[in-house]
Amino acid sequence: MLDLNVLFEQQMAEWPECREHYEQLLSAGRRTLVLDGHEYLLAYNPGRSKSAKALIVNGKPMTMSAEQNTGTRPCFLCEHALPEQQLKVVVDTLPMHHQYMVAVNPFPIVDHHFTIISKEHVRQDFKGRMWDMAFFADLFPDYLIFFNGACSGASAPDHMHFQAVPKSSVPLIGWGEDIRTQLGVTQHVPHIEDSDHKNIVTWTEGSVAYWLVIDRKAHRPSQYFLDDDNPSKVIFSPASLEFCGLIPLCREEDFNKLTPDILRDMMNQCYKLEPMLHVGVMEGKEIRFSADERVHAMHYVDEDCMKDVLDYSSNRVEVQEMQEYWTHTEPFTLEGVTIGKQFHWQQCEDQVFRGSLHIIAREGQLHAINLVPVEQYLASVISSEMAATNSLELLKAHAIISRSWVLRQIHSTKQNSKSGSLATLSTGDPGSEAVGAGAEVFIKYWDHTDHHLYDVCADDHCQRYQGITRQVSPLVEDAIRATRGIVLTDVDGKICDARFSKCCGGRTELFSTCWQDADFDYLRAVDDPYCSPAFIETLPGGMQAVLQQVLNNYDQQTADFHDWQVDYTQVELSALVEEKLSLGLGTIQHLMPAERGTSGRIKLLKIVGSEKTIVIGKELLIRKALSKSHLYSSWFDVEEKLCDEDGSIHFLLRGHGWGHGVGLCQIGAAAMAIKGFSAEEILAHYYPGARFTTLY
Repeated sequence: MLDLNVLFEQQMAEWPECREHYEQLLSAGRRTLVLDGHEYLLAYNPGRSKSAKALIVNGKPMTMSAEQNTGTRPCFLCEHALPEQQLKVVVDTLPMHHQYMVAVNPFPIVDHHFTIISKEHVRQDFKGRMWDMAFFADLFPDYLIFFNGACSGASAPDHMHFQAVPKSSVPLIGWGEDIRTQLGVTQHVPHIEDSDHKNIVTWTEGSVAYWLVIDRKAHRPSQYFLDDDNPSKVIFSPASLEFCGLIPLCREEDFNKLTPDILRDMMNQCYKLEPMLHVGVMEGKEIRFSADERVHAMHYVDEDCMKDVLDYSSNRVEVQEMQEYWTHTEPFTLEGVTIGKQFHWQQCEDQVFRGSLHIIAREGQLHAINLVPVEQYLASVISSEMAATNSLELLKAHAIISRSWVLRQIHSTKQNSKSGSLATLSTGDPGSEAVGAGAEVFIKYWDHTDHHLYDVCADDHCQRYQGITRQVSPLVEDAIRATRGIVLTDVDGKICDARFSKCCGGRTELFSTCWQDADFDYLRAVDDPYCSPAFIETLPGGMQAVLQQVLNNYDQQTADFHDWQVDYTQVELSALVEEKLSLGLGTIQHLMPAERGTSGRIKLLKIVGSEKTIVIGKELLIRKALSKSHLYSSWFDVEEKLCDEDGSIHFLLRGHGWGHGVGLCQIGAAAMAIKGFSAEEILAHYYPGARFTTLY
């Protein structure tokens, strides 16, 4: 077995110039920067100047002649071109049987820096080399192996090579599993077709191999190309090690001036980072899931521990207690996931997911959290929110707004939420003028800020996300691919809070009617003739065809969502309101809209009882209070009829629409797509003034 320490010591003894470069590392400056909660190590090393300033054009090494004419330089990694003093050990990889020369890198980033050079002169291309890289990670377990693509930091893109550095020198190895997973670290061997714009990293921890693939959007950041006298110039071009937290800098001024904000900006210019989402899928005292042809049963024990029981058919292994559990095996199946919580279509089903599974014991129960890339999440969302057989333009439109909504949520601050117990507002608070002095006003709304253990949940509270259980059609994949990274932004460049609902009933609603007391220019109330039954009946197949195309099977159980009505006797309504609110109102005598939104949805509802009178809001609390599950919407009129037989009151609610009505109306958008409108035209209708921006 090749001993890298022996090779290194022998090389230091026989090559004084190389030894001098490594001795310079001992006096190199070191400092750390904290970026997004984890430390990056900055290393000032002027010996890296040649590599940092290497001229690479479209993946080809270039040189400048005396006449300033750029020409291709000769390869310096071919065996005949390597320095005579450089020791080389030939290694034959398994199972591919490619030959490589392992040598000490004479221009090191860290101590014990090695280059693994193909004996054959072939360009820097990862295709067909992944098992070679895995071989070296296994052969050198104390080292991190990395590959820089031809247009992604490789100073020798004309010759295939890997590099190896001690794992102890790379900050990524010490970062927490949650951070590593957020960056995209996985145990799955990547399949790479085009490696020119990628950085690839692998290492082993015991018997487990980890991989990180960096998808590039630029070779170098803009600061790299500024004139030498520009104070903003920084000679820094991130590659594999930089994305792993190790930042070598060849100029002292760059070492001193780099700040977290500058570093983040330069990294973001080069890193086509697709965000990872933490999606809360289910919770309970017990969570069962299947992976690796095994059934795992997780039981809640107490607030600090949980019991992990892994079942192999009828055999049970020894119980282990832990606070959290991870698995990176995909796909995995979660059993008994509840969908449509507290809605009239609530049901349980087993669901299959990709990505990683994180189970934690918190707050009296277990929480199953799926870590998944945004684009993979979206493929499920638009197949869960609607049927995957929709038209391409509608699927593209929904991909853009679902992406916009979720990326805004994970970057927004958690404030102004009233999602806990009912909040009592005194006279003078919002809405009190509409109901008279001294009235008790109870305001409650549910938003993404309810969640603190994960970014978003998997149910209607956020966006329906049902893994790969729902059919993901080729059209869905095309829609995701065609809109990759595209979001809606406002005039200030901020990502739009792109809400949507099932059916607006003919007019969309303002944000403030449903959530915080704030409104946005792109969420204006707009008339929507496209969701009306009269318009839909003019389309091929009429209403039934549209609904079958748009709605998933359980949604198709709801046929009267555009115009609907609900009847309650006085006894029924009084019991229902007391069950939902527990405020001791007595017998309900009147339901009176105190304030409506611009569409007609009730924002504040006055409930007159025999014992007390209150006002409740906002729209979802109203829908919850007046239904065993939820009313379809808060856009309704109340008809009170006196019963001649016993003098009681009969309440008839006549309503319109399904959902909050803010932003895109799925039924109306589907009708627009069938009529021939493009995704851009659909979004312009529902989000006036919003702009299209590509984030990655």
